[in-house]
Amino acid sequence: MATLELERKKDDGTALKLEFTRVIRASRARVYEAWTRPEILQKWHAPGDMNFVSATLDVREGGTYEVLSQGMMCAKEGMTDEDRKRQVAVRGQYLRVIPNELLQFTWNGSWAPTETSMVTVFLRDVEGGTEIRLRHEQFATESSRDGHAMGWESLFGKLAAAIEA
Repeated sequence: MATLELERKKDDGTALKLEFTRVIRASRARVYEAWTRPEILQKWHAPGDMNFVSATLDVREGGTYEVLSQGMMCAKEGMTDEDRKRQVAVRGQYLRVIPNELLQFTWNGSWAPTETSMVTVFLRDVEGGTEIRLRHEQFATESSRDGHAMGWESLFGKLAAAIEA
C-alpha cells in the first residue's frame, strides 16, 4: 500500500512539497542498494514508458549524480520516433548520506533547468520489509509538483517489481 500527500504553497511562501510512502518487501540494505548501485537503478529508474539509459553516481556527501532516460513519460497518440528517442537527465548533489537509512540530494531535471528541488529518502524497517518515505520539496509550481508525483508513483511501482523478494 502506498500513500501520497501533496502540500500546497502556504501564504508564508513555504515551498510546495510531496511525500510518498510505500513498503517494499525487501531488506533495508537491498532497498538502499537500489538507490545507490547503477546496475540495480537501471531496473527501475525511468518513469512511465521511458527507458533507462545510464547512471553515474558518486554516493557520498558532496558527491554528484546523473541519471539519463529516454522517451516520454506517458505514451501519447501521435508520438513520433523523435519523441521516443528524446533523452532527459536528472542531476544533482548528495547533501546527506547515511547508508541504509537516508539519502538527501538536490534534483534538477533537464526539462526544467531553472528549477532545483530537494529529495529526501528515509528508510526504516517495518514488518514485512522496508518502509520508504520520500519527501520531494521546493518545487517552483504546483504543476511541477503534480508531475513529479506521477513520476514517483510510477518509479515506486517499478522499484517494488525490481527488488521485492
